[in-house]
Amino acid sequence: MTTKNLSRRLLLGMAGALLAAATFSASAQSAYPSRPVKLIVPFPAGTSPDVIARLWGDEFSKATGQAVVVENRPGASTIIAAQAAANAAPDGYTLLWTVNNTFSINPYVYKKLPYKVEDFVAVTRILSVPYVLVTSNDSKIRTLQDLLREAKAKPDAMTYASAGIGQGTHVAMARLLGQAGVSMTHVPYKDYFLPDVIAQRVDVAFDASTGAIPQVKAGKVRALGVSSAKRIDGLPDVPAIAEVLPGFVGDSWHGIFAPKGTPEPVLASLLAQSQKVVAMPAFRAKLEGYGLTPVGEPPEAFRHFLGEDARAWAKVVKDNNITAE
Repeated sequence: MTTKNLSRRLLLGMAGALLAAATFSASAQSAYPSRPVKLIVPFPAGTSPDVIARLWGDEFSKATGQAVVVENRPGASTIIAAQAAANAAPDGYTLLWTVNNTFSINPYVYKKLPYKVEDFVAVTRILSVPYVLVTSNDSKIRTLQDLLREAKAKPDAMTYASAGIGQGTHVAMARLLGQAGVSMTHVPYKDYFLPDVIAQRVDVAFDASTGAIPQVKAGKVRALGVSSAKRIDGLPDVPAIAEVLPGFVGDSWHGIFAPKGTPEPVLASLLAQSQKVVAMPAFRAKLEGYGLTPVGEPPEAFRHFLGEDARAWAKVVKDNNITAE
């Protein structure tokens, strides 16, 4: 055999090996998921993000035959969970299910974070979370106009609760007050604040639709407005705040993120399965029953949304000098 023929056979052999390796790699990735997927949720079991993440996980498991294991990592304004997900292997088997605080608020509230936005790949925004502005059903405040009139007449005399400094419920209220040109005193809570609103120890609060709607329907709180651009199906008689303060939007959201470096075929499979779940009539009906708005947008649209969302909340944080350690 000549040297020329030997070289040709070696080149063909190498090409075949490379092709086989590429085929094997593509096949391995296209089989995603081939084992259980861990979904890190930055909130305790039973909270809205946990409940919806588990609903998504059930449908994902039915479609793929692989379990979704929810790991609750609550605390520190989603920072603990985000750090854990950022440090996970980028293979699609550890994902982060989170809300707007992680990427749209925390980077502007905290001077130092153990994770960066660039540590993650945005997969899809599952849904939008309207906040409901509520007061006690026994309060003399009956409308948003009443609230703003009272707050204007008595600056800082009225109080509002939130889930903590820099939390979505705090920043959304700061946005509303800033746009309305009035001031109230902030009362941050470490635990659930709605009981104190019901008891009139605090005047008003924003609460996620999932928590607020049952209390409204039970007659314990009165809804003054919703933070979405339009009214929501869960509370059709409650005006959007934008009807009084044009252009106001203060919603949160739930989205899925993967560690940076996760293979594109895995991300594509994850997106496809997620969009199928969001398109299911039964899943959508459950979300809408909680007052949530299904989205299911692809990564490009989600990234654009995240940029706009972060710019908007960064301005609110800066204008109100909101900081936390």
